[in-house]
Amino acid sequence: MHQANKAKKATKWIGAIAASAAAAVLVTACGGSGTGDQAASGGADKAPAQQANKKQDPVTVTIGIRATGYLTEDEIQRYIVQPVSKKYPHITINRIVLDDKTNSFENLLAAGSLPDIIFHTSLLLPDLKRLKIDQDLTDAIKTANIDLAAFNPTTLDAIKITSENSFLMGVPYTMHFNALYYNKDIFDKFGAEYPKDGMTWQEVTELAKKVTRKEDTVQYRGFEPDSIYRAGSQLGLPLIDPKTFKSVGNTDEWKQVVQMAKDVYAIPGNSTIQTFSSGVNAFVKDRKLAMLAGLNWLPNLAEVKGQFTNWDLASYPTWPGKPGVGTQIDLHVMIVPSTSKHKEAALQVIETVVSGEVQSDMAQNGRVSVLKDKKYQDAFGQHLDYLKGKNVQAVFKSAPTKPFPTTIHANKAFNEITKVMTQVVKNNVDVNTALRSYDELMDKYIAEQPK
Repeated sequence: MHQANKAKKATKWIGAIAASAAAAVLVTACGGSGTGDQAASGGADKAPAQQANKKQDPVTVTIGIRATGYLTEDEIQRYIVQPVSKKYPHITINRIVLDDKTNSFENLLAAGSLPDIIFHTSLLLPDLKRLKIDQDLTDAIKTANIDLAAFNPTTLDAIKITSENSFLMGVPYTMHFNALYYNKDIFDKFGAEYPKDGMTWQEVTELAKKVTRKEDTVQYRGFEPDSIYRAGSQLGLPLIDPKTFKSVGNTDEWKQVVQMAKDVYAIPGNSTIQTFSSGVNAFVKDRKLAMLAGLNWLPNLAEVKGQFTNWDLASYPTWPGKPGVGTQIDLHVMIVPSTSKHKEAALQVIETVVSGEVQSDMAQNGRVSVLKDKKYQDAFGQHLDYLKGKNVQAVFKSAPTKPFPTTIHANKAFNEITKVMTQVVKNNVDVNTALRSYDELMDKYIAEQPK
């Protein structure tokens, strides 16, 4: 899962939308070809002409998006502000920067200031259900002319399953991918073959031994597997039983996952644990890491496209006997909470973001579309010059595994299962003891939470 970093300071960013010729020209340049590219809108792209004949009262739609981990400010402008301005000029977008402090869901709810649209990961949808602000958007989606048949059905199923609802409490707009990133310079330096699509975790571990070397005073690490949660999710392993709310980490299956990661860190010279941003920096900035199994880190690579070019992608490692099986799907979802006073306008914003035009633009600029038409997959990364010649289709070589409920304690569980590797690798705790301690910690935590 992609863990959104906590914003250090709660701020507000306001996108004031004006219907201007300049904005219209920019949106036209950003979007798709127009004709035949309206898949998710169900014909709603005719709306601008209809709206021109019907004056609507101005309305401000607040959107809640964290400072990092979701959309950059440039992307908010490109995929939300500008397209909405073109299509619905009566709507103004006001962004609230979500965090876990001042602008937490709980604080905003208490203050009556929850955004009209919350941008959140599908893996943590129970966060919103716990606050009893989820609502059935089925009728509103239909009224907004959003064609659900145009979506990858797995994305819609995932929202229902992870939220444990029979209805859609939100609409997805993009999904994370997983891939194996590798530094060609390190492989060339040590005369090793590059990774290939379809490798297992064990095969990548063996390859890592060939590129984990110390040269002069520089230590090169062969492989960072990142959070073991994702490797476990490939096997459909929950961390908490959704019915009993008991921790289920101390199982033979989870022991297999932890042992795999332990074998990676046991490679002499590869014992440093660099998960999440630490691993990304090791690969992108320090460039002493040969392989990184991770999420969509293309924006990070874009920042150094002039200095670091000799890298590529292979498909995410898999488990033996499960070729092509990826991690649990990690969607980014737009949720209209029950507290919203502008439900109709919020759905118009959502309808715009999932339109074929915007989804095409997102795909061309390195965001995986939630629409099922293969043209969005084929268009992936086409507008990014630093991806020319890269094996970008590797990101589609594995399909997400079947979703499973994550429960309201998912965030805590994700963090704690990652810490298990510190116990095993740095503190030399055996796998059985580490997982037993993890279960005890989680069960204690769950028992202490308000019912």
